[in-house]
Amino acid sequence: MNLNPPRPRMYKAQFSRWNWHKYSTTSSSRSSRSEQLAGSENPRKHDHCPYPRPTSALPGRKKGTSHFLKFPTRLLEPTSSFHLTTAMTAHRHLILGFADHDPRWQTATTTPFAKLGGSYDPIMISHFIGALKQLELGDFAHGGRLLRGAFLELESLLADGHIAAIWDCCVSVPQLALMHGGRRDILLTFLRYLARLATARAPGGSGHPVAVIAASTLALLGQMLPDDDKGLATQVGAYTQTVWRLWVDTMAGLLPGRENNICVLHTTRTYLLVQQAPADAPLAQRMVAGYDALARDAVGALGEHDAVALAVEFDALLTQFRFGMPGRGFDGRIDGLLGKLSSKPGNRHVAADRWESAEDRQILRGAWALGALFAQEVTGDDVRAAECRRQFLRAPAEGDWAQFALRMEEALRRKGRLAEAQEVRKRRGEVEIPSEIVEMLEREEMEMGVGMGVGMGMGMGMAGVGMAGVGMAGVGESAWTGSDEAAGPSPSLCKQF
Repeated sequence: MNLNPPRPRMYKAQFSRWNWHKYSTTSSSRSSRSEQLAGSENPRKHDHCPYPRPTSALPGRKKGTSHFLKFPTRLLEPTSSFHLTTAMTAHRHLILGFADHDPRWQTATTTPFAKLGGSYDPIMISHFIGALKQLELGDFAHGGRLLRGAFLELESLLADGHIAAIWDCCVSVPQLALMHGGRRDILLTFLRYLARLATARAPGGSGHPVAVIAASTLALLGQMLPDDDKGLATQVGAYTQTVWRLWVDTMAGLLPGRENNICVLHTTRTYLLVQQAPADAPLAQRMVAGYDALARDAVGALGEHDAVALAVEFDALLTQFRFGMPGRGFDGRIDGLLGKLSSKPGNRHVAADRWESAEDRQILRGAWALGALFAQEVTGDDVRAAECRRQFLRAPAEGDWAQFALRMEEALRRKGRLAEAQEVRKRRGEVEIPSEIVEMLEREEMEMGVGMGVGMGMGMGMAGVGMAGVGMAGVGESAWTGSDEAAGPSPSLCKQF
């Protein structure tokens, strides 16, 4: 007869090997937990995950440094730090798996820019932004329909597996939900649905990085008190900022060949677009400068008349103007973009309103509007501002013309240029503008002032920087000769303005 039956404590060594922490012989100190938050994980901790462990460490990091700094105290409490570490580890697996081209779950690859152009349709994020705006305006029926459309798009995004779709799901949506009214209810519902959908449909089920990220972020938010909206915003804001820095810094070190480095360009662009203000000025300057260099390489690889290259160039000008960091020769870069648009095969000696490409027409309108705003807001060149404004007002009022016109009018009124503002208002009065667009933009002006709307540029294809020195030849007074009739609203190439 055995008088000493086996007890759990007798097998604590085996339990330790199984990582059963109740009987683990490894102590966890405060310093070790800090190292985990910095990305140094226990190599046995995630052995149960069906997706592969990273084959290399994060590049460019030295012992004792961390991407994850300045977290709120509540985020470092034991339960919250566990969910935080789990989410960050899943992001590391996602990044390193992407770089290693693991076929078990990765579908996006580092293809050249020309092959990526137009391959990702950000309809989900557009629906989500529109839903939040309509809910802010009190149109719950319209907002609900748009929100339902965003949820229905999730399944196709996960099936497609484009890396930009992953960012939208895991980072952009949480940040946008907080920026537009702090919609905790929508954010929690979105993350819960994303976690369940990824578990059911993604390779690896609940162990797929997207499922882990969604579930961990949901659990992280669950640690907050129901009425602590300010704390929630601080917590998720710190989390999303950290994730963006992790992605941008890591991909820049992993993927060689900047002209084909799609991931770096996308992550940098999206990081800049979702920032409400350049609160971290040194970081913003570094990001804008790095983005500028990457985009120059992209434009050089594609050619100056390529559709993606033109969108890249214009988007970079908008980004620099928004952050108040226009580079040297900013006016010349706008002139260069206008010249390239007019000299593009198919556009030469053709009135702009008859250009075959709607995107070319949108970029041209945006370039004239940006030139006018830069001249009147920054350089004080009244002659150039008047010329750019005149060309813009002669443009066919289609697409995003109304948005640009409203921005321009408000900027003129703030400068006390009432006569010019009235001229824009008179032209705008001749155009039928949907009431919801007017209400949305007027509300944005009250909250943010003149500039680019935050997070509204997810649908603008690629991003990049301009190239100066082409001049304005070919874009003279005869550029606009078409009808002034307004076209109906269409998806805007430059909604973020």
